[in-house]
Amino acid sequence: MTGIVTIDAALCDGCGVCVDSCPTDVLRMDAASGKAVVAYPRDCHVCFLCHNDCPPKAITVEHSGKSTRRRSVYDIHGFEGEALTFGRDLKR
Repeated sequence: MTGIVTIDAALCDGCGVCVDSCPTDVLRMDAASGKAVVAYPRDCHVCFLCHNDCPPKAITVEHSGKSTRRRSVYDIHGFEGEALTFGRDLKR
Protein backbone atom coordinates (compact mmCIF):
# COMPACT_ATOMS: atom_id res chain seq x y z
CA MET A 1 0.00 0.00 0.00
CA THR A 2 2.96 2.30 -0.21
CA GLY A 3 2.01 5.45 -2.10
CA ILE A 4 -1.67 5.51 -1.09
CA VAL A 5 -1.07 8.72 0.90
CA THR A 6 1.39 11.33 -0.27
CA ILE A 7 2.23 14.72 1.20
CA ASP A 8 3.60 17.55 -0.92
CA ALA A 9 6.30 18.95 1.38
CA ALA A 10 6.34 22.22 -0.57
CA LEU A 11 2.64 22.80 0.26
CA CYS A 12 2.64 21.42 3.82
CA ASP A 13 2.73 24.25 6.37
CA GLY A 14 3.24 21.98 9.39
CA CYS A 15 -0.08 22.77 11.06
CA GLY A 16 -0.61 19.14 12.13
CA VAL A 17 -4.34 19.04 11.37
CA CYS A 18 -3.87 15.91 9.25
CA VAL A 19 -2.06 14.12 12.08
CA ASP A 20 -4.96 14.88 14.42
CA SER A 21 -7.52 13.84 11.77
CA CYS A 22 -6.08 10.41 10.99
CA PRO A 23 -7.95 7.72 12.94
CA THR A 24 -5.25 5.08 12.28
CA ASP A 25 -2.13 7.10 13.12
CA VAL A 26 -0.71 6.91 9.58
CA LEU A 27 0.68 10.44 9.70
CA ARG A 28 3.22 11.89 12.11
CA MET A 29 5.01 15.19 12.48
CA ASP A 30 8.69 15.11 11.54
CA ALA A 31 10.73 16.83 14.24
CA ALA A 32 13.50 17.86 11.85
CA SER A 33 11.32 19.49 9.17
CA GLY A 34 8.32 20.42 11.31
CA LYS A 35 6.06 18.97 8.61
CA ALA A 36 3.76 15.96 8.37
CA VAL A 37 5.13 12.71 7.01
CA VAL A 38 3.55 9.38 6.11
CA ALA A 39 4.85 7.10 8.86
CA TYR A 40 2.68 3.98 8.42
CA PRO A 41 1.26 3.87 4.87
CA ARG A 42 0.07 0.24 5.18
CA ASP A 43 -2.34 1.27 7.95
CA CYS A 44 -4.24 3.75 5.77
CA HIS A 45 -7.98 3.04 5.60
CA VAL A 46 -8.48 5.44 2.67
CA CYS A 47 -10.99 7.48 4.67
CA PHE A 48 -9.84 10.80 3.12
CA LEU A 49 -10.05 12.63 6.47
CA CYS A 50 -6.47 13.89 6.20
CA HIS A 51 -7.05 14.97 2.60
CA ASN A 52 -10.31 16.74 3.42
CA ASP A 53 -9.00 18.44 6.57
CA CYS A 54 -5.61 19.65 5.26
CA PRO A 55 -5.85 23.48 5.05
CA PRO A 56 -3.18 23.92 2.31
CA LYS A 57 -4.42 20.78 0.43
CA ALA A 58 -0.95 19.19 0.56
CA ILE A 59 -2.24 15.62 0.89
CA THR A 60 -3.23 13.27 -1.90
CA VAL A 61 -4.98 9.97 -1.18
CA GLU A 62 -5.18 7.37 -3.92
CA HIS A 63 -7.70 4.56 -3.84
CA SER A 64 -6.38 1.13 -4.71
CA GLY A 65 -8.73 -1.81 -5.05
CA LYS A 66 -5.70 -4.11 -5.07
CA SER A 67 -4.99 -3.82 -1.36
CA THR A 68 -4.86 -7.26 0.23
CA ARG A 69 -4.47 -5.91 3.75
CA ARG A 70 -7.91 -4.40 4.27
CA ARG A 71 -10.85 -3.00 2.39
CA SER A 72 -11.66 0.69 2.23
CA VAL A 73 -15.06 2.36 2.34
CA TYR A 74 -14.83 2.48 -1.44
CA ASP A 75 -14.63 -1.31 -1.64
CA ILE A 76 -17.37 -1.91 0.90
CA HIS A 77 -19.89 0.40 -0.79
CA GLY A 78 -18.83 -0.15 -4.40
CA PHE A 79 -17.74 3.41 -5.19
CA GLU A 80 -14.91 2.53 -7.57
CA GLY A 81 -13.38 5.82 -8.70
CA GLU A 82 -16.06 8.03 -7.14
CA ALA A 83 -15.38 10.64 -4.49
CA LEU A 84 -17.23 10.35 -1.19
CA THR A 85 -18.65 13.51 0.30
CA PHE A 86 -19.89 14.04 3.82
CA GLY A 87 -23.67 13.89 4.12
CA ARG A 88 -24.05 11.68 1.06
CA ASP A 89 -26.40 8.73 1.44
CA LEU A 90 -24.25 5.61 1.03
CA LYS A 91 -27.25 3.37 0.40
CA ARG A 92 -27.91 2.86 -3.27
